[in-house]
Amino acid sequence: MSSDADVARRAQEEGLVKVVFPGQVTAEGSCRFVTDLIKLILYHRQQLPMTYEQLMHDQKKSQEGIQDKDRVGNKSVKPADIDRRRQQKVLQDLEELMQQLEVLFSLSRVPRVLLLLGGSVVLPTEMYEINMEGLSLASGDHCLRVSACLRKLFRTIFVADFLLDAKPVRLMSTTVLVLAHRDCGVEWFRPKLQFKVPTRVKNKVIALSTIDGSEDQEWDDYVWFQAPVPIKGIGH
Repeated sequence: MSSDADVARRAQEEGLVKVVFPGQVTAEGSCRFVTDLIKLILYHRQQLPMTYEQLMHDQKKSQEGIQDKDRVGNKSVKPADIDRRRQQKVLQDLEELMQQLEVLFSLSRVPRVLLLLGGSVVLPTEMYEINMEGLSLASGDHCLRVSACLRKLFRTIFVADFLLDAKPVRLMSTTVLVLAHRDCGVEWFRPKLQFKVPTRVKNKVIALSTIDGSEDQEWDDYVWFQAPVPIKGIGH
């Protein structure tokens, strides 16, 4: 079993964090890994000023305050209101992305997910890959609890200091691409048949697997699909 020091060294030297689960997981669970990792990466790469949950709570309180103002007839638009609307739009986009990922995971096995920050999909500023080719999927009560898997996943990432970078981070747009079966029938994501994973930027990889390994699976009929809405970074 890797020590914490080995995990941190591999993350710094190879840009790789490996998380091995001691049993099978569900497709719904693997989708949850992805959505929670997206929220974590956006927060730690300073594209969200607070965690997603904090932002949602903040947004709810702001909405209640706006309704109170409307009741007393104070409708002047302040810069803070504009920032709030921008924040609300980003949260709506993020929520839609997560809902559509749930749909996609119900239609197809998803072995890889890419987050491309900044620049373009051809030459992003930063790239993160969630690789799930080694996951063994099943359904039923014998599968691992998602909460236990998430605790192990996040602990490993924090031990590895994986999302920290000494360089200052600017606000960027994040584009999400997923590898799925070409005939899965998903409608929201757009097929990108000519897409090639960028090679001129360092790819930081979070590799999820299970002890018994994945069933042998061919990925020849899998293509990249791109989320049609990028997630725009928002500041404090």
